[in-house]
Amino acid sequence: MFRLKINTMAGLSLAVCLLAGLLVAPGCGAGGTGISRPTLLFALPDYCNTPDGMTLDEKTGDIYLCCPNFNDQTYPGIVMKIDKNNKISKFCEFPKSALHPNSGKIGTMGLDIGPDGNLYIADNQYFFSKDYASRLLRVNVKDGKAGKTEVVATGLKLANAVAWKGDHVYVTDTFFDVPGKPGLSGIWRFSMEELTTGKPVKLDTKAFDPHAIGTTDPHLIATFTTFPWKHRGDTAGADGLTFDKDGNLYTGNFGDGVISKVTFDAEGNVTSNKILVKDKTMPSADGMFYDAKRNVIFVTDSEQNAVRAFTPDGKLSTVWKNGANTTGADGLLDQPCEVLVRGDDMFVVCFDMPFPGLLNPAYDKFHTISVIKLDK
Repeated sequence: MFRLKINTMAGLSLAVCLLAGLLVAPGCGAGGTGISRPTLLFALPDYCNTPDGMTLDEKTGDIYLCCPNFNDQTYPGIVMKIDKNNKISKFCEFPKSALHPNSGKIGTMGLDIGPDGNLYIADNQYFFSKDYASRLLRVNVKDGKAGKTEVVATGLKLANAVAWKGDHVYVTDTFFDVPGKPGLSGIWRFSMEELTTGKPVKLDTKAFDPHAIGTTDPHLIATFTTFPWKHRGDTAGADGLTFDKDGNLYTGNFGDGVISKVTFDAEGNVTSNKILVKDKTMPSADGMFYDAKRNVIFVTDSEQNAVRAFTPDGKLSTVWKNGANTTGADGLLDQPCEVLVRGDDMFVVCFDMPFPGLLNPAYDKFHTISVIKLDK
């Protein structure tokens, strides 16, 4: 039987402190600092042992959650659904035909809803194979139910976040592993037109070979270089993705917490790719979400068990930061990887897959999603 421990959030009304339009961290008692102490929303079952990406269906209020289940691979990657009443259920279990032909696995990471109403999902194969095996998948959705899964793009290295804007979908690739160019990562862009030809887009896997000439794939619209802090040495790059109301694109490097802002002209050409935030108080940047109501971008800091906020002009603040490591069983953050706002509730997913230098030292039996109450 499918059982969950659920906090309905009844009676939560902690206020957000504001200073010059920014979220700030005044201190909030034992366990950490921030505007509002996280509380436990879901203690997930073992078949959701590594929850990751989320996306919101603004028409229905449903949230889709990917669980690649890297921590315990006896469970396959799946997609869950959280409805507007916070009831959670399985949405998509993938058939054998959808699994990668070499690994026999599927690593469901970031996802977003396309203009066709279907789900587009990053299949991260990097932990199974580093030979450009990652893919972009489409789960066809009809009458609110998952249908056929199709491969629409291949040749990514570590497919991570997915974000649609207009008729184009953007996907971060967190590692390129280019010899002589450590810390290089980037963003791919695909048009709806090329994803509906019936054949997967095949990226040029030699696009980053420093010895190759003329092989740069035009789908690559931006690159980034991670310069890790000495205490970690993590060169993981472009991770989360989000767009603001003006169509500007933001991503952050997992390895050093640097946030970059990418701008476009009317034809969709990149006009600038500049560092917006570089602050030692935020040493890691994972999933991010633009909150139009408050005109801020929320981002998870996986190293510090924190959620930060920054404005489109680069002013940084802290929403919540744990004082130490936690299992997440009490609702505190356990290596948060994704954040999403629905109404005045901030959902924070805890990945709990340890990497060197993080507060989180080990995977534990608690698989959790927390909630933070925001201002109205």
